[in-house]
Order: sequence, then structure tokens, then C-alpha cells
Amino acid sequence: MITVSGSGWTQLSDGSQVSFGYSQQDCLLGYTPVSTSQPGTVQNGNFSGWLVLPDNLAPGTYKICALIGATPTSAGSYTLLSSASPSLSISPTKVTAGQMATISGSNFLPGGTQVTLVLQAGTTSINLGSVTSDGQGNFTRTILIPNGLVGSAQIKASVGSGSPPTLSASVSFTINPAPAPASTAMPPTIVATTPNPTPTRAPTPTSTQATATADASTNRMPAIATASTKAGTQSRGTLPTSSSSPFSQALPWMVGTTVGGLLLFGLLGSFLQYRRRHRSASLSFHALHEGITLPLASLRRASNGGRSESGSGPARQAEQSQRSEEGLPAAAPDEQISAAPTEVELEALMRQVQGGLSVLPGRGQSPNQQE
Repeated sequence: MITVSGSGWTQLSDGSQVSFGYSQQDCLLGYTPVSTSQPGTVQNGNFSGWLVLPDNLAPGTYKICALIGATPTSAGSYTLLSSASPSLSISPTKVTAGQMATISGSNFLPGGTQVTLVLQAGTTSINLGSVTSDGQGNFTRTILIPNGLVGSAQIKASVGSGSPPTLSASVSFTINPAPAPASTAMPPTIVATTPNPTPTRAPTPTSTQATATADASTNRMPAIATASTKAGTQSRGTLPTSSSSPFSQALPWMVGTTVGGLLLFGLLGSFLQYRRRHRSASLSFHALHEGITLPLASLRRASNGGRSESGSGPARQAEQSQRSEEGLPAAAPDEQISAAPTEVELEALMRQVQGGLSVLPGRGQSPNQQE
């Protein structure tokens, strides 16, 4: 867009119209009116208007012509840098609110031109800032589509503060609503309440003596069972026994074998001691028997006097029969039984018997001492 203004045209009446065109030669030689323009209106000799050169016009320098009254007048020269008008594009053309979009501009000449960007959505206008074109009149800008916008929208790019601006372009696109956040079910709130305990009287603790029992058929270790009562509750614990342990299976057998061996050795020792004592008592008894038998034999010989030792008869046969019944050896043929020992001989015999009894085991005193 090219703005044309004039002043000092006092010969023109107010309200006179001024139209515009272009020409590559002097305007008096002819000019080409434009279809896109705003004619000026004279007011106190002044007027202002604008025109837009048509698209596909070859780049070059053109005369801007103003038809004032019936006379075309040159208003100045304009250099066209590009045959294409400024343009604008956006990607993507359908964007969701809260996402990013890229704006691209071209033919914003000359290079280094400040281009202002504005987002227009319905009645909402948001200034997106400005961007500078490069040497070819191009620029690129990434923008964030604000939340809350939906439907058709436009991005407008303009150069200059005039109305209309010197260079301008626009592009339309669609804003999709942002998806509603998925509702997350809140987990139920669990409030733990602790009931007030009712005070109870604690019973007097009692204990039961532990007992141990052994199972001889399974060779298991004795189980120790305990029972105790406290605060109204009863618990029973048993020492666990493992039948799978080789040592626990062999331990009862080892203990039983050791105890049995000790008992066997004790019985054998007691038996040997008893035999030793019995043998000593038997030897003492035999010694006493020999001590008694010898004096009796001597007494018999003394009482026989000079009698014949080889006599025979009924008395001799009776004596042999009596000795056989008592288990005594048979008397020699020369032995004779005394018919009647004297008092002196009996007294001597008693002394010998008493002397022999004093050597028996357990005789601590003589018969005279016992009396």
C-alpha cells in the first residue's frame, strides 16, 4: 500500500475527489488507474489517500499519479522490489489450544523490515510481538496458542503504523479445544479410629512346673511343655524337635548306651567285690573247721588210751554209718571213739572251740566278753 497526500490546493473546492494511479513515464503522458485504492477528499486545499499496486507487476520504479480535477499530476516515484505481494502461512492449520504453531512470512521487503504479528480470534486480539525480515523479506516465528481459544482465528502481519499499513498479510487457521483432563477417581479415605480400651483387672500370674517326657519308640528328644497364665490368657509352648537331624536321632541312642554301659560296669564291680568277700569268709570258715576237727581227733585218740585201733563190731559200724550220713569222711580203721571223755578233756575242748570262733568274720568279742 502506497499513501499519497497533498496540500496547497486552495483552488479546489472542498469535497473535491482525488484519484490515484501509476505510470512508468510522465503522468501527463498517461497513467494506469488502480483498482485498489482510497481516493483523497480535498478539505481546505489538503487531501490524503492510498493505493495498492496490482499483483504480478514487474519490479521497477513507477510514477505515482494523482488526478486532481482533470489534470494528472505526479506525486512521486516508487520502487517495486518484488512482483509478489507479502504473504503469511501457519503450520499446522488446525492446532489445539495449548500447543505450538509456526508462522512463516515472505516478501516483506526491503530486508530488515520490522513486522508486527497479531492473533485475532473472534473479538479477542492478542499481540504476539514483532519479527524482522531477512534480506529476501522472509521470516519465521513459533508461537504458543493460548488456552481458552477455540474456532476460526487469524494471524495478521503488518509493517508501519498507518491505516492501512505499508505492508500487510494474514492467514486463517482453526483452534481446536484442549482435551478435558481425565478425571481421576480419588481413593477412599480411611480414617482409623482406636477404641478406648476398657480397664480390666489383671489376674495373678501362675506358673506350671515344666515336665519332660521321652518317646522310646521314636528316639526323639524329650519335649518340654510349659504352661503359664497371665492377664486372663493361657499360652503353651513346646520346644520343637527335629526328626530330620542325624545328631538329634543318634543322641538318645548314645545316651542310652553310655548309661547302660555304666550300669553294667557297676554291677560287674559289685559282683566281683561280693565274690572277693565271700571267698575270704569261706577260707576263714574252713580254717575254723580244721581248727576244731584237729583237737577233736586228738581228743578221741587220747580218750581211747591204749585200746586197739583196729577193732570191729556193732559200735564201729554205727559210727561209720553216722559219719556217712553227716557227710564226714569215713574214719580210719585205727580211729576209736572215746566212750566217755573226762571233765578235764571237755574243758580243754571248749577252750579250743572258743578260740576258733573268735576268728570268724564279724566276731568282735570273745564269748566271755559277751557274757
